[in-house]
Amino acid sequence: MAETGFHRHVHTHPMQPPHQHVHHHSTRRAGEPPHEHAHATGFEQLTYLSSAIHARDARAKVIAAVVLIVAIVSTPPMRPLEFALVVALLVMVTMIARLPLLPVVSRTALVLPFAGAIAVFAPLTAAGGSLNAGGVSGAMSAWPVEVFGVLSKAWLSVFCVVLLSATTPVAELLAALRRLKVPAVLVLLLSFIYRYVAVLGDEVRAMRVAIASRAPGLPARRQLTLYGHLAGSMFIRAYERGERIHAAMLARGFDGTLPTRPARRADAADVLLVITAVLAACAVVLA
Repeated sequence: MAETGFHRHVHTHPMQPPHQHVHHHSTRRAGEPPHEHAHATGFEQLTYLSSAIHARDARAKVIAAVVLIVAIVSTPPMRPLEFALVVALLVMVTMIARLPLLPVVSRTALVLPFAGAIAVFAPLTAAGGSLNAGGVSGAMSAWPVEVFGVLSKAWLSVFCVVLLSATTPVAELLAALRRLKVPAVLVLLLSFIYRYVAVLGDEVRAMRVAIASRAPGLPARRQLTLYGHLAGSMFIRAYERGERIHAAMLARGFDGTLPTRPARRADAADVLLVITAVLAACAVVLA
């Protein structure tokens, strides 16, 4: 007879790295598999790998990430050597967590276009916002340092966030935020965004398929107008769906908070992780 109850252990599948997640063993007949479980797809599947970083308490990882991000964004623009040392630290964490480096780095690169648009105007801020001849010359002389500073801070901060999200399941991350006294409304909002962004994405894809099948030769200008109308329709449908979901949750006893698994006690390894992040943050600030 199989063991019963929700628990987790490390297991593997052919051609896949070791991973773990909560599952349930139930009574089974001889010859049947010990358990069946669904696997996450895409980037989320990285949160169920088995490593020393994944095993750490989510609260310790949140605190470590926040401390390091605050140190990165609150310091003057980094010199190349300082930037390289912080990158080496984050890459080392990626390797310890057994994460594939290329997907992680490619996801962090998504912030660069947005940060680049801000970095273009950073020299004007350094020159006091003046557009006279002296201001422009001062801005141009400060341009490489200021642009590199904005891009490096944005990229390193996103790198920390990506490592946090790649090593912590969303349910544990939200529970950690609640135990760290983050406002309950904000945690609840993040929970609903995570759960229903995929649903809204499916709605958008269905609309795009409908447009492509009914008007394949529609001019670009007409498509832009049509997508504007669809955005309004999408907002109304999302609002109505939210009202139905809220009514269904109230009917099932929803009291404003979502249930979570009991928290485990932090151990020495969790404390060591936080101390390491604090020391790294001090090195960034004092360098």
